[in-house]
Amino acid sequence: MRNGVVLMDSGGRYIDSGVIQISLTNAIIIVAMIVVFALAILLPFPGRGRRGGRGGDS
Repeated sequence: MRNGVVLMDSGGRYIDSGVIQISLTNAIIIVAMIVVFALAILLPFPGRGRRGGRGGDS
């Protein structure tokens, strides 16, 4: 059985902005999470436009 060791000589790509240093992969993941969060806030829940007849204010 072979070991699954992979040596990576080159470092990752980093975004350096003075005090803050973050890897490009982490920055992409953070931006994607913010986009998903914003969409969850802005998009309506499924079935929200339909009102049932169960004791509502209709």
